[in-house]
Amino acid sequence: MSAQSSPIIETTDASFEADVIQRSFETLVVVDFWAAWCGPCRMLGPILEKLAREKEGQFVLVKADADKVTRAAAEFGVSSIPAVFAVRDGRVIDQFVGAMPEPQIRAWIESLQPSEDELLAQEGEKLLAADPQAAEAKFQEALAKNVHNLRARKGLATIYSDRGEHDKAREVLEELAEAGALDAEAEKMLAELKLGEAVDDAELSSLQQQADANPNDGAAQLALAKALAASGRYEEAMERALAAFQNDRAGSGDAAREFLVQIFQLLGEDDPRTTEYRRRLTMLMF
Repeated sequence: MSAQSSPIIETTDASFEADVIQRSFETLVVVDFWAAWCGPCRMLGPILEKLAREKEGQFVLVKADADKVTRAAAEFGVSSIPAVFAVRDGRVIDQFVGAMPEPQIRAWIESLQPSEDELLAQEGEKLLAADPQAAEAKFQEALAKNVHNLRARKGLATIYSDRGEHDKAREVLEELAEAGALDAEAEKMLAELKLGEAVDDAELSSLQQQADANPNDGAAQLALAKALAASGRYEEAMERALAAFQNDRAGSGDAAREFLVQIFQLLGEDDPRTTEYRRRLTMLMF
């Protein structure tokens, strides 16, 4: 992320991800797509810059020259300028196109400020590392005001997981998953929890011996796969899961496929291991 502390940032295609998306997890980001030849842009720009300086700390204004930041403009679906987007927690929460008078823009900025439950959740995040107990109280207070607050639920899941209360952590996140409200970070956290807890070396060795002695026993292969994944040995885990799917499809096939999908979610779509093992699973399925 850019080290700039100014409330106004000039971005590029190369720095857009850090300037906008990553920064939006720390503060509200307002992106102004503009161009030097655009008359309405010259009217709107100074107003946004004035408000960014006046309300420093409430949001960061990112200036994006649409003629230069072409990839980002395409990703945001910019078809005319000026186009202004408000981004928080990695997603667009509001937008408008065209110039507006200062009072209207000021009111728009005010409408984007965090709600009380969001402020409580942010306070909880700041306390998370130093004082988990105080952080938990903040998260619970936030959820009392808004049961769907994603930031608070992720914070609680982190606290529960760190305490070893994995079932409670899963429950917190699965409720959000059912509502379709998980972001990528929370999906990864849930996938990790579903893989289970790491086992000690002796238990892992025992599972390895059982799986090696019974190559066609899908349950044995899958038990070892889960233990390997919980220890972060994902490629070995996926090899065992593929073996379970291939050699014991009637017995453990569905469980092996679901397990592989969980690892794909954990690794992410851009991970080459996801691409490779999904391809191999697909070949076995058809």
